[in-house]
This record gives sequence, structure tokens and C-alpha cells, in this order.
Amino acid sequence: MTDDSATPDTAHARLAGEIRRLRKAAKLSQPELAQRIGYSRNYVSMAERRSGNLPSQPLVNAIDTVLGAGGALRGLRGQAKREQRDLRLSAATGPANVVEAADQKGLALRLAETDSTSVSPQLGPNLEDVLSHLREQWHLLVKTDNLLGPRYALSGVLSQLDAIEELLASVRPEQRRDIVRVGAQYAESASWLYEDMCDVTAARRWCSQSLEWGLEADDQPMVTWALFRRSQQVAERNAGQILSLVQAARRASRDLPTPMRAALAQQEAYGLALDGDELQAQTRIDEAQNWAATDINGEARGGHGSFCTQDYLELQRARCWLALGDPARAIELFEHHVPRLPTVYQRDRGVALGQLAQAYVSYGEPEQAARVAVEALRIGRRGSSLRTVADVKAVGGRLRDHAQLAPVSQLIAELAAG
Repeated sequence: MTDDSATPDTAHARLAGEIRRLRKAAKLSQPELAQRIGYSRNYVSMAERRSGNLPSQPLVNAIDTVLGAGGALRGLRGQAKREQRDLRLSAATGPANVVEAADQKGLALRLAETDSTSVSPQLGPNLEDVLSHLREQWHLLVKTDNLLGPRYALSGVLSQLDAIEELLASVRPEQRRDIVRVGAQYAESASWLYEDMCDVTAARRWCSQSLEWGLEADDQPMVTWALFRRSQQVAERNAGQILSLVQAARRASRDLPTPMRAALAQQEAYGLALDGDELQAQTRIDEAQNWAATDINGEARGGHGSFCTQDYLELQRARCWLALGDPARAIELFEHHVPRLPTVYQRDRGVALGQLAQAYVSYGEPEQAARVAVEALRIGRRGSSLRTVADVKAVGGRLRDHAQLAPVSQLIAELAAG
């Protein structure tokens, strides 16, 4: 364990101490403050650490607001960033060495730390390099999420959002549009990752940020996608709001790439299924298949909605059958299409297996439900997909009356061990 008492008196250390002091003065525990700002307790704990990584700008902004610091915490973080910059510059012989020494996560931050007068025109080409870097990193983080889950992708997304915040604080107004366009993309990713981790407050907050930046950049497809994401954050059985948000997403942009059309159609199908409209739900899935994507690498190179492959869409058809109360049809589709998912889509595999387990429970096959649920649980836990874990817990609750069966007993034991 690090001995914070031995940490030098830096702005970073003072920031951590002030956050801790203000939290205690407000009579809030770390979990209570975390809940109010829409982050997990780990982030509050990190912010109160006098050594290690400096907490991100959005995190400090949220804490400053909730604790009523009046900008004092923001100011301390800015001073800490300047101290970091001075240390880095003193170890280099010139700007070229600073950039050359930058690692994958730090490149944008170092260029962002340059004062506003040097960003343009002198650093105009470098700014474009940073944006290209951020765009490329977004694809890699999408793949990380698909392959390993939100646990491994979220820190990278938040780090890049921190870099984007730094850039926005230092560039001229005419340069903002391209930056906020990239920012909207990252904010939507943060929204999705928090959603998969069952942190609804943070998911909605980042979705709102994505929508705001998309509007500022006049990026209509991004606005559409933010509204689509918001439709996924609606309470499970609220068919009316899901359908209304999907329709709003369509209105936001008439000219959409086909993968986005597929994503909107399958989401509308689910809303219709919740509403009991079997015919229209199946029709929407059929339409989505006409726009199916072919992404097998999980990097979203084809843009938002690239996950909507033919097999993914058939899994959404199965989900619709489950919502319509026909688990037999759902099981048939799940069993056929889950094995056909590209191996990179591990999280989607876990989600689909959790839904298949629910279908088996509804169909009256508790042993098979438990076997599938155990597999889904292991995938969910490996990547911290709390949504999958929550689905499996629901299955476990429905199987309590069958605890004497060996597969069910194993499921209950694995849930208890988590």
C-alpha cells in the first residue's frame, strides 16, 4: 500500500486532500459521493489518492459541483496539470522529443497541455495528428470492449475524454467543431460502457454529453446515435418511450449509413415486441436484415451499428420472440446463431446466452437454463458486463425451486461465490 503521508506537497496532493476534506465536511462517505456524481466508488478513492494518476477533468468537475467547491478543485487540477507539463518538458530537449516520448494514452494530453496561443496556427498540423490518433484509438477501444468487456475499455475511453476536455479548453472557437465531433463519439462509448456496467446515472450523463457535442458539431448521424443509445436506457418494459426515441432518432437524420438503419430497425422491433405487435416486430427485423453489416473484427470500421451482422439481428429476433412470450422460437434462434457470432464479440455472446437461459426457464427446462446461465455468468464476470451478470442473477432467482438439480446447484454456488 502506498504511504500517502510521504508524498511531496504538490498540487496533485493538495487536490486529493481537499477533495477528502470537503467530502468529510459534507458528511458523505466515498460510496455516497460516488452515487451523487455518477461514478463508482473506485473513482472517488482514486481522486483522494495523493499519488498515482491525476483524476480526470470530468471527474473533478463533477466533484467540484457536488461538494460546492466553487471551482477551487478545478483550479487545483489545472495547477497539477501545469506541474506535470513542466516536469515533462524539463526532461526533454525540445517539443519534438516531448511528442516522440508520448505513449499511446498520453499523446493527446501533451499536445493539449500547450497554451492556447500555440495550438493555432503553429500546432495546427499537430492538432490534426491528435484527432487522427483519437479516431484510431476509438476503433481499438471498441474492439477491446467487444473482446474483453467494459472493464478493460472504460479507462481508455475516459482517458481520451480527459484529453478531449483539455483540448477544448485550449483551442480557438473555429477549431472546436472537429474536436467535439470526436468527443461526441467517445462520450457515446462511455455511455454504452456504463450502461453495460449497470451504472444508469453515468450512462445517461455521458449520453447527454454525446448529444450536446453532436449538436454543437452539427453531426446529425451522431445525434441520431445518441438518441438510439438513449432508447436502450429506457426502463425495460416502457415500449412507448423506446418507440418514441427511435422515431426521434430517425427524424434527426434522414441520410444514415445502412448499419445504423439496421440498428434502429432492430431496436424498434424490440419496442414493438414489448408492445405485443408480433407482425410489425418481425417485419422490422426483416428490414434490418436488408441493411446488415459484415464486421467480423469488432472495430466498427463501418461506423456505428457495425455490430448489426445477420447473426446478431437474428439474436435480436429471438429476443423479440422472448418478449412476445414464445420461448420455443427464441430458443431455436439463440441455439443456432450464438455459435455463429464472430469470436471477437464475446460480450454479445454473454448477453445472448443470458437471454437464452431466460428462455429455457420460461420453457420449463431448468437444468439447461442453469448450464447456459453458468457460461453466461463466466463471460460476464471476465469483462465486468454487469448487465449479463444481472440477467444471470434473475435466472438464478427463478430457479431456486429447482436447487436439488445439480446444474442449478452449481449455478447458485457460482452466483454466491461472486
